Order: sequence, then C-alpha cells, then structure tokens
Amino acid sequence: GRWDRQTKTLFSLSPRRNHLNNIISGTSENIITMMLLASSAIVAYVLLLAPLTIALSVWDGVIGSDQRMALHRYASKAGLEHKSFSRPLDQSNNNGNNIIERTLDAILTEIESKDNNIHGKQQYVEYWTRQEWRHIEAHSDVDEALAKMHDQNPSLLVDDELESKFSATYSNTHGFRFPSNGHVLYLQVGSEVKGPTCVFPSRSSGGDLLQSNEHQEKACATEGGNHQDNGDIKLVTVPAVSGRLLRFDGQDLHAVPRPHDLWMLPFVKGGAEYKPEEVWGRSVILFNVWPGEEDPPLNVSLDSNEGGEGEAHTNELCNAFSEWDEVDVVQNTQIEVPDTQESNQSVKVWLLGNERRRGYPMRTANLLSPAHGGRESLRKALSEKSLVTELLLRQQ
Repeated sequence: GRWDRQTKTLFSLSPRRNHLNNIISGTSENIITMMLLASSAIVAYVLLLAPLTIALSVWDGVIGSDQRMALHRYASKAGLEHKSFSRPLDQSNNNGNNIIERTLDAILTEIESKDNNIHGKQQYVEYWTRQEWRHIEAHSDVDEALAKMHDQNPSLLVDDELESKFSATYSNTHGFRFPSNGHVLYLQVGSEVKGPTCVFPSRSSGGDLLQSNEHQEKACATEGGNHQDNGDIKLVTVPAVSGRLLRFDGQDLHAVPRPHDLWMLPFVKGGAEYKPEEVWGRSVILFNVWPGEEDPPLNVSLDSNEGGEGEAHTNELCNAFSEWDEVDVVQNTQIEVPDTQESNQSVKVWLLGNERRRGYPMRTANLLSPAHGGRESLRKALSEKSLVTELLLRQQ
C-alpha cells in the first residue's frame, strides 16, 4: 500500500554530501569580503530601524454565516480523522472535493493572491475538525506518522538523510518535520466559550520555552539586543470568533487551555461541559499547508475525492481578500490592568506528547507571569472575547 511504499522510500534514503572547494584567492577574495561586510552593515541598519515581527496573522469576516453553517454541518459528520488534498484545485470543476476542501482551497487562493512568490504553487493541505472546547496541551504540529516511526525505530532514521529528503520541512534541531503554516478557521463559538488559541511564536517545544531561542539570539545580536535577550517568551492569545481565521508559522507551539486560566490553577474541580452546543460548542477546522515539492504527511488519506455526500456547495466559498478585516495584535502593556506587586507568579504550561516531542522531561513548563500586570494581565487576555493580545511571559 501507500504506507509501505513511503516507508521503503524513507528507509532507502542516501544522504547528500556537498563538498565545497575554496576557489577564491587574492584580490577576488578581498573584494567579496568587502561586499559581504557592506551588506551586513546595511542589514543591521535596517533591522535597527524595524523591530522584529512575528509570522502570525488574524482576519475576521473570512467566510459568511451561511457558509459557516454548511461547513459546521459537514464537519460534524466528518469525524476527527486527518485527511489531505492536493491544491490548487480547479474551482470550476468539483472533481469530487468536499465542501471543506473547496473552502480551504479558496481561502488559501485569496491569501496567495497578494504574494506572487507562493501564488499557484503545488501544495498539500492536511485538515481535521473539532466541535468541542477541549483542553489541548501545548504542541507543534508535525508529520505524526514519521514521528512515530522515529520513536519506534530511531536507529533506522538518520537526521542528515531526513533533512536531505525533507529540506523545506525537517528540523534537525528538533528531530521533527513541520508544516509550512498552520491555520485555525473558527466556524461556531458558544456563548460561554473562553477558548483562545495560544501561540508561542518562534518556539517549537516545551524545551524551547525554557531555554534561549537560537533564532532570537541571532536577531538580538544583530539588533544590539532587545527584550527577548532577557529570557522573555512571547505569547499571542487569539480568541475564538466565528468567521475568524488564524494563520501562523508551522513550527510554532500552540495550545487551547480549558478552563481558560488553567495554567494558573493549582488543580481543576469537576468535569467540563460540552452541551448544549450553542453554549459550549467550539467548532473549528484546523489545517496545515505542506510544500508540494516534498511528500505529503505520511499515512494521511490523500485526495479521497469523497464529494459532498449530499451537502450542497455554495458558490461563495469565502469572501474576497479585500473584504477580510485584519485584526491588530495588541501588546498587553497597552492594556490597563490592576496594579500588582506580584508579577513573579508562576504560569504552568501543560505540554503534549512524549519526552522527545516535549523537548523536556516534565509534563509542564513553569514560567513567570508578565512583568506588566502579573497573572491578572494573562487571565484578562485569556478571557477576551475578541481582542488578540501579545504578552511576554518570562523564564524563571
């Protein structure tokens, strides 16, 4: 089967060995060195003028209410299984793609319409759905089947070979294959739901939360140092809003706490409520984009062309990009919070997976609350109904 073929291909990899010869000498070497130094100076100057930005975007009004309802009905019947499809699709010809696949393709097409570098490129989209507000521990999305193979047969999978085969998606540092981008499309949100998606930009494991970040260290060195040099951990809280789309870097750690302030509670009493749907439901479509020049995620159903199974397809799959409302990310230092002298309060982030996945022996990563407002500022951000907030947690 497809799984066996991909396994055999994976195990028969041959590492690429690139040997570079030094052919530059004398005057040529001096000229190139001077050009590199000049380029570095220009880059450093530009970075000093422009602070670091995060690869995270949030839009409201991406899909209309009728389409959200149709997607929710279909997702409720589709189950939790991960599926995938190849894109871009020919939207003029159904080709058996279901309403979720056609909508996700339309959304990605709108995003790509503003970027010629990715417009029309072959991709694989992995997706699954969830209709309940459940506690999801902090994790990064990975090629799950490949990760399981690595856990079961670590001696058979060599990092250099995996990095050679999956050069765009495999991280030698973490030992996992990550998607290019992750997304959450919020369909319906119950009246009592405080279930934000919490994203830790530039952090990919629990271990990353507790140690300096190599990418950030390099950026800080270039800029001459900034707040990230002091062990600060950036956290962005994105409240669940119907019709909202969240897009973030595929390597980013993310979570959904329940209760919303779980990370600050010593323990939780009682069980969670899931019914009625209009009160406690949190219907979302989660989807990852993988580059088309590499294999799709292993052991995930691809292009099943199951059709709509009786679900009518609407003509307006999503709104035009010009109609989307980009949501600003507000720093919590701009938000009024109660004065507190107790800023050094612990924040216990629960981590998903085994020790290799967590990058840390313990099930929780213990951090400190923001210097501005302490736990109360974090609790406020986690309970927001719409406001997207950026906070700085701190390493102990």
